Amino acid sequence: MLPKIHKTNSPGRPIVSACNAPTVVISEFLDGILKPIVQNLPTYIKDSKEAVVLFKDYTFSSESAYLFTMDVTALYTSIPIQDGLSAMRHFIELDNSIKYPASTILRLAELVLNTTAFNFNGKFFRQVSGISMGTKMGPNFACLFMGYFEQNVLRDYKGKKPDLFKRYIDDCVGVMSGTLDELNEFINFVNNFHPAIKFTHEISDKCVPFLDISLSIDKPGLSTSVHYKDTDAHTYLNYNSSHPPACKNAIPYSQLVRLRRLCSDDDDFNIKASEMIDFFNAREYPSDITVKSLRKVCQLTHEDTLQPTHNTNACDRIPLVLTYHPMNKKVINIVRDNFSILTEDKSATKDIFQEPPMIAYRRDQSIKDTLVKSKLQNKEL
Repeated sequence: MLPKIHKTNSPGRPIVSACNAPTVVISEFLDGILKPIVQNLPTYIKDSKEAVVLFKDYTFSSESAYLFTMDVTALYTSIPIQDGLSAMRHFIELDNSIKYPASTILRLAELVLNTTAFNFNGKFFRQVSGISMGTKMGPNFACLFMGYFEQNVLRDYKGKKPDLFKRYIDDCVGVMSGTLDELNEFINFVNNFHPAIKFTHEISDKCVPFLDISLSIDKPGLSTSVHYKDTDAHTYLNYNSSHPPACKNAIPYSQLVRLRRLCSDDDDFNIKASEMIDFFNAREYPSDITVKSLRKVCQLTHEDTLQPTHNTNACDRIPLVLTYHPMNKKVINIVRDNFSILTEDKSATKDIFQEPPMIAYRRDQSIKDTLVKSKLQNKEL
């Protein structure tokens, strides 16, 4: 049970691990089928970057306008299994690229949905409603259900509809050019459309939070900035932690690039960047690292950070994976200094090791890992 510390009274989020579950492979297979379908839903938002691009191009159609967000209450565990399967069938039958029969896919999905069992406090339970949050196909199954739900809502609603309506899993955002009464009427219709699906919502004529974005009305369009939750303590990795230097040095730059992407106004970016530098100073980052990162990011425009990224690091070099420790640098130097032994052995290894290995690190076990995975046992004294 993971507490939602950013919400009132810190409600719990039930997580059932699917590791080594009988249906884990089936769930992964189904997730590969569902993912492309979800990405083609008209309300689909991949991430904050895609959302910022969408908001950047929006223009209001009238003077009276409102922003609103809607959040499904306990989406995963609230989805009726048969309704979720009906949504799957609807979209699978519309997709001609799927090479497997719809009946086979749905039968496999039934196995995943109807065999979720877990142990709690010495007792075994079976989940009879919704989908486990720990199974691989869970997010895309929930997205397909919501896509079908939204399709039916927009088909049946006869009043004024939002000019913009998008969703990231269970978080919805929209823009309504109209009156407040018209927006409330739409939200009430959505909230009463399905007996198992309920929403919380927020309406504003100025600003609303969505994901890590602060979305504001800035006529004739929208402006964006960064949004921090009240519980965000900005506890970035401490610079004295035992991690590869390249990993630690890259964190300030990546976070500043994120700010440059989210902040559509240059002055706002400068203010937020100054705050970000203070956050890293508190985590003991050297000033030369943070200043260098800021100078590098200041050379980018807001539009630059919204361009598609291409992975140029792909290579065929064999990886040498080590558990990180500062002493491992000596191991790496030994491997590199003696790598010629492998390249010169024509009878065995020359064709395999044509280039030096790509050094990669795995994280060492931390105190947190030990505490979380340990079990307290009652022992008689």
